[in-house]
Amino acid sequence: MDNSITVTICCLTYNHENFIRQCLDGFMIQKTNFHFEVLVHDDASTDKTQEIIREYVAIYPDIIKPILQEKNQYSKGIRTILASFCYPKAKGKYIALCEGDDYWIDPLKLQKQIDFLENHPEYAMVYTRSNVYNQSKCKMEDNLIGREFNDFNDLLIINRIPTLTTCIRTNVLMEYTNDIKPEKHNWLMGDYPMWLWIAYHYKIKFFPEATTVYRDLPESASHSQDLQKRERFALSVIDITTFYIKKFDIVPSKEYWEAVNASYYHYYDTYIRKGNYKKARHYAKIIDLNYVTDRMRKKVRLFPIRYIKFKIRTLFN
Repeated sequence: MDNSITVTICCLTYNHENFIRQCLDGFMIQKTNFHFEVLVHDDASTDKTQEIIREYVAIYPDIIKPILQEKNQYSKGIRTILASFCYPKAKGKYIALCEGDDYWIDPLKLQKQIDFLENHPEYAMVYTRSNVYNQSKCKMEDNLIGREFNDFNDLLIINRIPTLTTCIRTNVLMEYTNDIKPEKHNWLMGDYPMWLWIAYHYKIKFFPEATTVYRDLPESASHSQDLQKRERFALSVIDITTFYIKKFDIVPSKEYWEAVNASYYHYYDTYIRKGNYKKARHYAKIIDLNYVTDRMRKKVRLFPIRYIKFKIRTLFN
């Protein structure tokens, strides 16, 4: 760790030519009484993202440090880009995260976060609220993302932490990667497992102000129009929480099980409406009827009748 660098900003990009300037500008407006660096990892973009990054490197050679891949690492099966390529190069005592299609708007974001962490060593991480820009509608949404959570069990129910708002102690991130070894898991997101691990071991501070803008893109994993893509993402979230429940020997709350079974029911109902009874049958088997509403319970209990009718129809068609 370089004592002259207080914060390392890690930025991941891929085909962000329309957004990366605004992202990098958000870093460069930061007003701090300490030095920071920006590690920009581009995963072999096929557009002009790398060209734009090089422009900024020429202007800020002592701050912006590019990691420009010639071959796409994600397609090679590397899901832990930050842990594999960015964290090992980080010189800062703290790490802040922001992807190349999001951006910061508060010039004092880093200063306020570092002031707090320096004065409160019992906290491992801070985060804030974030504005949301709907790219499809070309407008800022009214609702903010980012909410305070009470404890680990609360965070198990839903991820309340916007990644682009966070600032974390580097040594804590190293502890996480050494303990969990995220590269050995096939999780579809890298942030939520980190937040859960940190929340279990340390205190996390929430600031209520919005310091950033999250860009809501229609083809992100959580908002995709592709049903299978959304389903894989939702099941990966459950896989992550199940891992930590077992690892830490946690007894989840009733609210957690309600959230899990609501997710299962959503895909059960979706596949019923699409006429995919094979997939619907899978979810009908795993839904725990103790944790769903009366309406949901009634519809799931009717599935055997629906399935028999479906099988009869297929026999005579």
